[in-house]
Amino acid sequence: MIAMPVFILLAVTGVLFAVGLFALITRANLIKMVIGLELMGSSVSLVFITGGYIIGDVGVSQAVVFTLITIEAVVAAVALALVILARHTWKTFDIALITRYTRGGKP
Repeated sequence: MIAMPVFILLAVTGVLFAVGLFALITRANLIKMVIGLELMGSSVSLVFITGGYIIGDVGVSQAVVFTLITIEAVVAAVALALVILARHTWKTFDIALITRYTRGGKP
């Protein structure tokens, strides 16, 4: 049986992942999508740490999370660079407008 603090941590992790997924699915704004992606990555990191705590091998899970954080930082930097490029090109962060512009609409 899982202890109560671990259950609460897993519940918080699930909520964090759900909020990040909701930010990705709504697709209203490029910045919100990048933030949602980062929230999902943070929740996965928490799951790895919690799994290491449950198994009793926190050291390995921390090493995996450290690698994951490094990869997340690179992904966030590239995603934000692409968002800035999209902002300079289409003068908006709105996904609907960018989609309309790329399909032949007027900017």
